[in-house]
Amino acid sequence: MTGPGAFTAARVSDRLRGRLEAPWEAFGERLERYEMHLAGGAVEMTRGPIRLEGFGVRVFRPHGEATGVGFSAGTDLSDGGIDARAAAADETARFARFPTARAELPSTHVAGAGPSVETVDARLWDRPADTVAAWCGAILEALAGRPGVVLSFGSVRATLTETTLANSEGIQRHWRHTFVDFEAAVKSFDGPEGPAPGEYWVNGRSRTVPTKGIAEEADRWVERARDTRRARPTPSGLTRVVLPPGVLADILPTIVGYRFSGAAELRGMAPSEGAVVGTPSLTVHDNGLRPWGLGSAPFDDEGTPPARRALIDRGRATTPVYDVLHAGATGHAPTGNGRRESHQFSPWFHFDRAPGPTITTLEVAPGDAGTDAELAEAVGEGLWVDQLGYAFPDAISAAFGGEVRIGYRIHRGRLAEPVRGGTVGGVVVGPESAPSLFGGIRGLGSTEALVGYLATPPIWSDGLTVAGAE
Repeated sequence: MTGPGAFTAARVSDRLRGRLEAPWEAFGERLERYEMHLAGGAVEMTRGPIRLEGFGVRVFRPHGEATGVGFSAGTDLSDGGIDARAAAADETARFARFPTARAELPSTHVAGAGPSVETVDARLWDRPADTVAAWCGAILEALAGRPGVVLSFGSVRATLTETTLANSEGIQRHWRHTFVDFEAAVKSFDGPEGPAPGEYWVNGRSRTVPTKGIAEEADRWVERARDTRRARPTPSGLTRVVLPPGVLADILPTIVGYRFSGAAELRGMAPSEGAVVGTPSLTVHDNGLRPWGLGSAPFDDEGTPPARRALIDRGRATTPVYDVLHAGATGHAPTGNGRRESHQFSPWFHFDRAPGPTITTLEVAPGDAGTDAELAEAVGEGLWVDQLGYAFPDAISAAFGGEVRIGYRIHRGRLAEPVRGGTVGGVVVGPESAPSLFGGIRGLGSTEALVGYLATPPIWSDGLTVAGAE
């Protein structure tokens, strides 16, 4: 994807310079999207390329000890379209107030080309339609001919993005990234005389299209679908719970991303530096340079280079992450965490929103509890949650809770019969004396997996609540 549209923000800034009072910034995206939708054992629909180019303008105006901030976005890149968005942002800044007297945007002395980080699947970038089609074909082939199993539906959505940023301080940033969103449902059935059909849902977000292991993944999906058919109700009274990376990825980025940010600090909701927020075995980093992490990039969406920094060090909170505005309000320097995306429901474009402080890619340090089998052996009796229907993470309360779509009873140190129904929930981080996911950690697996915005091992915690389906 090349051409003049690749430098959207530069084109916008050329129009703004001399017409709009500094400070201001222009953020641009040029996107291509390719989709393939599956039903049964065939391709149901193919779409793409769907092209979109858009920009956002943010302006800052001093108001004594506060700063007026205005933001407006659009897709009309004509001179009139840019002027209209700039005027709307400027008008908002005349009335809006943010509690900081300084909003220092990154300038030309901050960085050169920026650090190198893997964010682009080269095959997908060069041959997007063919790469998506090949992956879907491999999925259909891996599931074909299996008795009593069918792919109810499947969708692959791949997005190629060129991001650009320019501001009144003279910086111009340009980077590329790819994003893949995959979902599918595999159904198991065996005639009217047996149990009701069981369906296993697969959801994934990543930077790349997988090239290996599709057959093994299909085996796992089929096994889970069959286990869902024969699953028994989740029993009550279980207090030891293991959450694997796929479940934690739907919980931790949203909650930790807010509670350990400058926005939470400004509202008095972030843990103070040195406060106990977990057991001594817990160390969590924010790493904007994690290879293939969904939050990784050579710059944040304000132009500040990211880094790897601890949020929790051996169970104790360190300092939060900051964007430009919250850094100014709290007396800190920006940490490269000015982001325009949501970890819960992230659309395929981000130019339509202003940045705020949040984590990039979280890393939970592995522990010494060993493999999955060794972790189950240490648990003895409990519940291994393979999948929640939806975890409903709440950033304000730090709570979550969802229905057990499929899990496994841990009995006598081994994964036993599959279970479903009932709920698992609690809070991720809370007062030191109160039960919480982090405060109740009893074991961390020795091997991590990267799932979207989170790299983590399985976590065994006794700080959660299981409401059984029996």
